[in-house]
Amino acid sequence: MTLDDAGSRVDSAYEWLLGEITGFKIRSGAPLSENRIATQLGISRTPVREALQRLEKEGLVKRTDNARFAVSQLTIAEVNDACDLLEVLDTYICRKASSKLTDDETELLKQSVAEMQRAAKEDDRESWSAADLAFHRTVNSIAGNQLVAETVKETRRRVQRFWMRATSLQSRLEACSSEHLVLANAIISHDYEAIEPAVKEHIGHMRRRMIEMLESAAAILGD
Repeated sequence: MTLDDAGSRVDSAYEWLLGEITGFKIRSGAPLSENRIATQLGISRTPVREALQRLEKEGLVKRTDNARFAVSQLTIAEVNDACDLLEVLDTYICRKASSKLTDDETELLKQSVAEMQRAAKEDDRESWSAADLAFHRTVNSIAGNQLVAETVKETRRRVQRFWMRATSLQSRLEACSSEHLVLANAIISHDYEAIEPAVKEHIGHMRRRMIEMLESAAAILGD
């Protein structure tokens, strides 16, 4: 087996696990058996372990007391920390993207928002998530700061998987699409003063909804 083959297997295991976790096919707190995953994917344990270690660095997976892996659970403190960071970094990214935006990139942002609005009206969460991802990828790519972009991506991924579960109402997706429209218009019009409040409004709604979800779960579970 070549190094390329080994890397490909790690990437495949990582993408599969990422999809299972962020798609809620594996519940929060669930143990992750390396043997079971390796058997399911038809590969050895080594790429599975490397994939789990990568997810651990991103905060989606944690080590248990017996040194095994489990899906990370989220706390209110972590929600607040993540949202505080996203407010700062998203504002920076959006302002930088606004200063470098081309006509073609403007169209990409508009298309992403239009697709989010369409998907929200039809309660098509998969398409909405894809359009949301495309929007943020475009903004990050335009801004051109790879380090900040990676930090934002990992932070958003860590919390947004819970936000999608919390977003049980079609109206919330529609409201979130409207928030993206306001932000996109601020970026496109180079309205730098409007970018920060648009980011804070969007992140603030996500923060409040996730905290409500965690508080409700704690009341039910007695935590």
